[in-house]
Amino acid sequence: MVHPYVVNTINALVLLIAGLTAYFVTRAPAPAALLAPAFGVALLACTRHLRKHNQFVINTVTALTLIAGFTFLLYIDFEGGSWKINDMLYLLMGISCFVAAVFYTGTFLSERRKKDNTIYKDDL
Repeated sequence: MVHPYVVNTINALVLLIAGLTAYFVTRAPAPAALLAPAFGVALLACTRHLRKHNQFVINTVTALTLIAGFTFLLYIDFEGGSWKINDMLYLLMGISCFVAAVFYTGTFLSERRKKDNTIYKDDL
């Protein structure tokens, strides 16, 4: 299983790049498109604490990542006839958040099954 701080860094970079792309590619950029890069910077700030295995931060990042994934999916315009670049980027950001949350949860479950923290022995 991949460590949570690695998944967090990848997810944060996806949110930064896709969010900035969604903001600068459109003709009339919406201020809501800057929420993704802001959230990506916040996730990058949590990476150090995830590396130190702070359970409160891991649980908070997991919950906020799920909320962000649902929020990005709400921005997709399903009523339009064709998919625009913004819709594709919001879908990418939502899927990235959901995959990251699955990895966070999977790491937590495998750590609980082992009960001796051998998953993180290589980091300490």
